[in-house]
Amino acid sequence: MKPARRLRLAACLIMAVSGSNAAAGPGFATRDLNPVLQPIFFPGYSNLTEEQGWRVDHSLYITNTAQRKSSANESVVIDVENYRYELALGYRRDEWVWQLRMPYLANRGGEFDQLIENWHDLFGFPEGERKKLPRDQVKIEYVRDGVVEYSQTESSSGIGDVSIAVGKHPAGEVGYFVGIELPTGSESDFTGNEGIDVALWLLGDTKLGEASKLYGLFGVTFPADDGALEGLVVDRIWVAQAGLNHRFNDRVLGFTQLDLHSSTIDDSSLVAFGHSLQIQAGLGFDGLIENHRLDLFFSEDIDVGTAPDITFSLRVARTF
Repeated sequence: MKPARRLRLAACLIMAVSGSNAAAGPGFATRDLNPVLQPIFFPGYSNLTEEQGWRVDHSLYITNTAQRKSSANESVVIDVENYRYELALGYRRDEWVWQLRMPYLANRGGEFDQLIENWHDLFGFPEGERKKLPRDQVKIEYVRDGVVEYSQTESSSGIGDVSIAVGKHPAGEVGYFVGIELPTGSESDFTGNEGIDVALWLLGDTKLGEASKLYGLFGVTFPADDGALEGLVVDRIWVAQAGLNHRFNDRVLGFTQLDLHSSTIDDSSLVAFGHSLQIQAGLGFDGLIENHRLDLFFSEDIDVGTAPDITFSLRVARTF
């Protein structure tokens, strides 16, 4: 399907789930936290469009990954624990929405390796290569045609790439957004690709009865051809999210969300760089902290190896 037809189809689908009385539903502004791909700008669902005025979000993501894959001419090892703190500032005036996201990234050894193994055992999730790799190490290496394209064996941290987005989202209609990611991160610290990424996306939602809401996002990212993966990243990456939330009472909500994106590395047969499919599930609490909203959720790779093994997340938000 041609890109223009994909965009028209996505607009029709999102229009179909946009009810006349629905404001933007709350969703997780998550993304694929593969540490090799974090410098790429993936747009995420935003609930900043619900209320007029300012909103401040503090989000913390702890991702533990232990993967080792190879093909005829490629191999990858991703054995690391990644921490991503993100400060998001948003503002809505009438139908217009602005957003600024500022991340801080850190790669460390697997402090939670044992916990993750117990987690997978408890729920019967697949282990992959986890128990075959040393615990508490940092090792990220991508080899292609005998050339080491990406390598990290020591801890690192630093400010990531800051993103800015603006969009128009009339109540009950599809929202249209454009965003750019600035080269504020560092290639040497593994926190940025030192280029400018651009993304376009649509989002919408609809009520399912009085207590539930269905929401969705479809977009495309044009990543910069810079950084450690220069010359290897595809020209465009398609991104989609779909979710359902349900309000149990005035204070507690439940969420389930799917995140997808297309392949990221050109002509790669490795699942870590192919299409990604992961699921998030969690709870939101209104008023548990005075004047704040607290979300607790986790992510799992449904298609094993196409995203990090497990991500635990916490978000605290407040509107003004």
